[in-house]
Amino acid sequence: MNKIKLVIFSGLAMFIMVCLQNLGISSPINPMKLISPLAQNLGKKQPEASKEIKIKLQQKANNFHIIHASTPFVKNAQAAAPYDQAASYAIIDMDNGTIILNKDSEKQVPIASLTKIMTAVVSLDLSRPTDIITITQTDTKVSPTRIGVIPGEKMTLHELLQGALLVSGNDAAEAIRTGIDAKYHDSVFINAMNEKAKFLGLSNTHFANPQGFDNPGNYSTAEDLAILTHYALTQYPLIADIAKKEYAFVPANENHKQFDMYNWNSLVGVYPGAQGLKIGNTDAAGSTIIVSAKRSGKHIGVILLGAPDILNRDLWTAELLDLGFAKTLGLPPVNVTKEQLQAKYKTWKYWN
Repeated sequence: MNKIKLVIFSGLAMFIMVCLQNLGISSPINPMKLISPLAQNLGKKQPEASKEIKIKLQQKANNFHIIHASTPFVKNAQAAAPYDQAASYAIIDMDNGTIILNKDSEKQVPIASLTKIMTAVVSLDLSRPTDIITITQTDTKVSPTRIGVIPGEKMTLHELLQGALLVSGNDAAEAIRTGIDAKYHDSVFINAMNEKAKFLGLSNTHFANPQGFDNPGNYSTAEDLAILTHYALTQYPLIADIAKKEYAFVPANENHKQFDMYNWNSLVGVYPGAQGLKIGNTDAAGSTIIVSAKRSGKHIGVILLGAPDILNRDLWTAELLDLGFAKTLGLPPVNVTKEQLQAKYKTWKYWN
């Protein structure tokens, strides 16, 4: 039955593409890109999490909640700011949960690779950083962003988490999922991600894959992501340690080749006190980012979703961080420049 559904979906997508071409219309989204993630899940039953898994997912309580300020911060300039072009954003006081400034922060939107934050959290609930995962042929075929794993290589969960969080390796995230599914002898991982979202009170969040591929079932909100960010950084020291690095070197050994992993969160090392956390980019989600930063003891988080490109995403996020620190502590702006960011982009190197 699932195979029949896949054939019907694929045929419908092709029919839409042909009709649009005949009418001279260019579709902004290739319908086949919607079929691909769905195809990955068709035929894979997502069983209810077992009692054992639920217990593991619920060992670390969440005490962080979003507070809507009674007197919201009003920008000095009344005209729309450049960052208002984003689909959604929120500046959060990460010390107390107060929203400092936001646009559509409760709106469900695609989030791209910000999904990998939950992938990391759930993997550490269900496995240990030192656990060995054997890379499968399936893991290596996931694209487009990869760290370049090879079938038969053996990597620790810690090593794969560096690949997933720093380089946003989709193959690393797939290896984490398949490795933990193999550990529990069932397709448990995606269901565990959604069980975890429920446990954390993320009522406007759902996951369909561990990477963040565009899929109607993979979405969140800026506010839910703020809760997940605080939880990941405070409850999982390993995630916080990885996310703040500009670069991680994984030397070759008897199990795998060498990996050089550069943090694609370009504000780390550029904006003072930036500690991560994750970036993303897909056709439907646009450019997305979560940045956590500390200045003068104050912890501010910015979640920005649906930017048109990487450069504007990073410039707008830096400006929102400036606003957050100005509102809470009266700190002067950092004023990150386009030139600073472009210089950072040039330091990235790729080995696949």
